[in-house]
Amino acid sequence: MTKLSKILSIVQYLLLAITLVFAGMFFFGGEIVGETYYTPVYTDSFLNWGKMLVFIAAGISILFEVFNLIVHPKNAVRTLISIGLLLVVVLIAYAMADTTPLQIIGYQGSDNVPSMLAMAGTMLYGMYILFGVAVVAILYAELSRMFK
Repeated sequence: MTKLSKILSIVQYLLLAITLVFAGMFFFGGEIVGETYYTPVYTDSFLNWGKMLVFIAAGISILFEVFNLIVHPKNAVRTLISIGLLLVVVLIAYAMADTTPLQIIGYQGSDNVPSMLAMAGTMLYGMYILFGVAVVAILYAELSRMFK
């Protein structure tokens, strides 16, 4: 085991331990008194920890991709094609998204506007498309292996 893998293993277990602490606080930390529904006290902390993990993962992914492009410039074309295909998927999903305000009885919030509905629809349709592509790729990989 290399020194880097030992350090990454320690970081992984540290992040897992911190996540377990936040999960314990969320589930066993009590509830806010006076709320209509059960609302844990540490909901915001738990969600902020999750957001921070997502941002860290995205940042590290982007940094490693930039580093990979610098180290291996011949692969830049493949990376740009991947980014272009992802952009096409987002544009198709945006075109499919509906911006008609929903008729929700009793909802008085501010998120029932065309811009938020377009963003939510784009994300949903984008995930549907990417999930479909992943299933087709798995099926193709398995079926092509059977006929070789």
